[in-house]
Amino acid sequence: MDEQIEIKPNSTVSSNFSPSFLEFLQENHIDPGVYDVFSKLPRYVRVLRYNRRSNEEISEIVLKISRDAGCKVNLVRGIPGFLEITDSAIKLSQLRSYSSGDIIGMDVSSGIAALALSVAPGDNVLDLCCAPGTKLLLLAEMLNNPKCNTDSEPSIDSLKGSVTGVDISAHRAATCRSLIKKYAGNNKAYIRLFLEDGTTFDEKAPQSQWWDPQRIKYAASTNGNLHNSWRKERKADGRPWFATKMLSTAYACDGSELYDRVLVDAECTHDGSLTHVQKYERWGWDQLDALVINDNRSASVPLLQSRLLENGWRLLKPGGILVYSTCSLSRYQNEYVVGGFLSRHGEDEASVERIPAIEDAIIATAPIWMPENESKQAQNNFSDRKGIFERMVHAVRLDPSVSNSSGMFVARIRKLKGSNSSLFAGQSKSIVPLELSFSK
Repeated sequence: MDEQIEIKPNSTVSSNFSPSFLEFLQENHIDPGVYDVFSKLPRYVRVLRYNRRSNEEISEIVLKISRDAGCKVNLVRGIPGFLEITDSAIKLSQLRSYSSGDIIGMDVSSGIAALALSVAPGDNVLDLCCAPGTKLLLLAEMLNNPKCNTDSEPSIDSLKGSVTGVDISAHRAATCRSLIKKYAGNNKAYIRLFLEDGTTFDEKAPQSQWWDPQRIKYAASTNGNLHNSWRKERKADGRPWFATKMLSTAYACDGSELYDRVLVDAECTHDGSLTHVQKYERWGWDQLDALVINDNRSASVPLLQSRLLENGWRLLKPGGILVYSTCSLSRYQNEYVVGGFLSRHGEDEASVERIPAIEDAIIATAPIWMPENESKQAQNNFSDRKGIFERMVHAVRLDPSVSNSSGMFVARIRKLKGSNSSLFAGQSKSIVPLELSFSK
């Protein structure tokens, strides 16, 4: 699942790119040379249930991985649970800690996107594009983050909050379900999955205290008609697609509250994931052309991202935090999408905040794209939008050439007050990235 690709000596990744992909990179202002640092990057893994392990247990895992890998292994400072294996050629299958279920493959850039939500026990969390599921697992662990270290699993009586995952792809959702079953442990008791389109998903957070057996029993005894009608409805439309018994009750799914935290790790062209791009060296670059370039994806993907972001915002309660992220290096899928969003939501409604996980970590970041960094013509085109870019100054770019990780764009946005629901009343054409927002 997280396979590493062998790089041939004296070769570069970018030298093998197809002309059409090089054209895609040029159109998206991405330097092809960024892919040539692939062999120099470390291999990252995450220690599962990190916050429930003793320091001694964590040290033992680090030592075991170091022995299996035959190289140095470091804790990533400021990013809890992440380990840096200095030899990027190491495969997970070589590590006993992976076979025993103690670690999982996950790039530190993905961890930062999830940690940027600052999830706390009791939060209802929505992961609007959840597959393949590594971020979802981390979010579930963050809900059950004890103050003291212990190697025991949480009891069902102590569970609070929930994590709702949504994905439109049955194949990818199945992968996510497999990860949950294999690695989540008792944390899976408060994870639910929906096989739905994230741009139109409309299920609210679970009912308060859904985890309390007495409340569930009382609700079933006093409102049996609701329970029976709900069962028929869910059986007909297949929702929730995956959930434990307690999160599948009529009581749990009759909630009307919005979510405390929303992650929109949006569908993208994946051009910032060096592991992803490198695989096409084996699959064939024609496959990359078909999946990334063709079908007008350069234009359609930012539109999809804008609608995912807007729907996630609609489902977020005032005072809550939304994180928008992609593993693309394209400004059109990052700054333009967030810029279009900010143009629809004023300073009194949406505030792009600093990301604590970045400030705590020793990880270099690249500046976000700003019009003043470009030609005079670009500056003129965006001169009346300067305030929008100033509002997103706390968003960050993780760039492989400076961050020692895969590429990632992350924006943490606080909802200061309720949203304009008219955007979802037949006006979806207005939900577009910044460039398209002000054309014509």
